[in-house]
Amino acid sequence: MPTEATFVLAAILIVFAGLGWAYDRLSRERDNAPPPGINADYFRGLNLVLNRKTDEALELFIQLAKVDDETLETHFALGHLFRRRGEVDRAIRVHQNLLARPSLSEAQRHQALFALAEDYLGAGLFDRAETLFSELKSSETLAQQALEKLIDIYEREKEWEKAIEAQHLLERRTGERSPRVSHYHCELAEEARLRGDTAAAREQLRHAASTESGRLRASLIGAAIAKSEQRHAEAIKLYEQVIESDRRLIAEVLPDLLECHERAGPSGIERFDAYVARLAEKQPELERELAYAAIVGELVQSKTLARCIESFVLSNEILANLVDVDELRGADPARRERAVRRIATALRRLALASARYRCTNCGYSSRRLIWHCPSCKQWETVRPIQGINLEALVP
Repeated sequence: MPTEATFVLAAILIVFAGLGWAYDRLSRERDNAPPPGINADYFRGLNLVLNRKTDEALELFIQLAKVDDETLETHFALGHLFRRRGEVDRAIRVHQNLLARPSLSEAQRHQALFALAEDYLGAGLFDRAETLFSELKSSETLAQQALEKLIDIYEREKEWEKAIEAQHLLERRTGERSPRVSHYHCELAEEARLRGDTAAAREQLRHAASTESGRLRASLIGAAIAKSEQRHAEAIKLYEQVIESDRRLIAEVLPDLLECHERAGPSGIERFDAYVARLAEKQPELERELAYAAIVGELVQSKTLARCIESFVLSNEILANLVDVDELRGADPARRERAVRRIATALRRLALASARYRCTNCGYSSRRLIWHCPSCKQWETVRPIQGINLEALVP
């Protein structure tokens, strides 16, 4: 893997090559008469490199490399090198010096603006970076890259309206639609829901549900709105749609679904049990996920989920090494129920003490469901782990 010294040496060699080319050209134009003083500066810089004084050498080469068409790329290389090393102030100075040259073409000026904007972005000066990237939105050569950088800034600052506008501009330029816009609308809907503006939230959800990616999250937010407004039948329908769309969200949805059933009427718990029983009957492999959801959510009031928990406890190989399963199976129902509840309580503590969600793209772990991975910046890749680290119980 290239080291910092490698990058420094590469940049210096680029400068040497540029200087050598310019020196050769100038020498031919002046009948092989070298420009006065260049030899002394050149060898002084080389001596600094040999003595590992790379910072002083780079400063000298910046002064030696006159900004023209032949050395322009050298300056960009040096600026990039400084930014890679974390010396953003030096990178900014290099690129500001480039922009001060009146002889730059439009394409060269745009390249320098983009490089300077990247410097500001690396320094955390988002407002300055945004200003420069915005200036490049109509650039023939760098508009797409500038829009992508703007979207990154707006996501970091949670400026969802601006992100929507920039994403639409990018889509018109590339011809490709992105699920990001749906998530931006969902973010705005969630913000509106939390401040009590359900009308604005519903308007944003209508935009979000226009894509398949947005419908899942829009259903979750819509169900939360319906639940808060006591429209339990609507909330139940939406929560069931989420489970049908993505079974991995069972643990996330089941507690709210049970609460809505309980509030919907006196026979709500029976209807919930019937629904869970149908799920397990259609897909027996879901019993483990149902048990996990019941353990984490403490859904002990459901008889169907209680049976799922008991089946999980009595059939798990790791728990069999810690609990006398045969004795539990032979115990009277009341005693077995109490023992299973105690075990479930311990398992819940274990589950809540560790990460419950993981990004399927980069492996980032979280204790709550998030839609935008802070590590790899991907949307809708963080999903429930749906398991308890029982190996931690084994000595």
